[in-house]
Amino acid sequence: MRLSGVFFLVVFAAIAGFSCRQKTRGPIVARVGEHVLTLDDLYKSIPPEYSDFITREQMINYVKQWIDNEILYEEALRQKIDKEDAIKARLARMKQDLLCAEMVNRNSISPQNIQISDDMIQNYYNENKTKFLREKDAARYIQIVVEEAASAWSVKNQATSDNFLLLASKYSKVPVADPRTTPFVNVGDIPPQIAREIATVRIKGVSSPVKTDLGYLIVLVLDKQPKGSIRGIEEVRDDIVNVLSTKTQNVAIEQMLSGLRSKMEVEVHLDIVPNNQKNPSDSVTAEKPAIDSAVKSNGEKNVD
Repeated sequence: MRLSGVFFLVVFAAIAGFSCRQKTRGPIVARVGEHVLTLDDLYKSIPPEYSDFITREQMINYVKQWIDNEILYEEALRQKIDKEDAIKARLARMKQDLLCAEMVNRNSISPQNIQISDDMIQNYYNENKTKFLREKDAARYIQIVVEEAASAWSVKNQATSDNFLLLASKYSKVPVADPRTTPFVNVGDIPPQIAREIATVRIKGVSSPVKTDLGYLIVLVLDKQPKGSIRGIEEVRDDIVNVLSTKTQNVAIEQMLSGLRSKMEVEVHLDIVPNNQKNPSDSVTAEKPAIDSAVKSNGEKNVD
């Protein structure tokens, strides 16, 4: 696995200005004026999840980016751009956004600590089946791949759903997927010559050999489902876990905010907010009851 150079620089550029101003020790990799980038700074700047995949070339690109950032930063200070009212306002907003995000990160539940039970997944699935309709025809299948046509036809004439894996272990030149975990694939994403063969084969049936660049394929059709059918719970389990985890995190964040609201005096003047006629669904009229309810329930001052 390798990170693209562009992504690497985007990640590191966000923290370039920070690492260079810390009092660190170690060999100096680069210097711009009085500011230095040490080897220790360089290693600390690598996000832990990427540390095993960063190449020397990417590190060198980061050093070059650091130098460019320092030059631009120093020139901006020399021109007193940071003293301009518009820039000061943007910097203040960036600082506020950063601190707000850090408050959320420190007080919300990390994804690793969220426990989503099978019952929660099943209940969500039962209540939201209409969200899991297939948009295209789909099929599950596994395949045996052999080099020669004669061998392929020999396997085809022997193969059944019961002995397919045994034959695969003897004849297939590539490993065969576990049928228990083989996912559905949209028919449009299956190579056309294989898709045509699958269309003519019943579920649990074995196809005739199909010639491909890889060799001759013999396909066992595990299942077929039409467009508009409901995907099974195992197909959408990961999606459901993500949804429930996000909801759990949002509840934790709202609980934190609710506690903070109760400690502060807040004024709300919703009557002066204009109604957006171009987007009625986003209008203040639609949002106002929810906002008023939140304000009043937390003991804040509503002077609307």
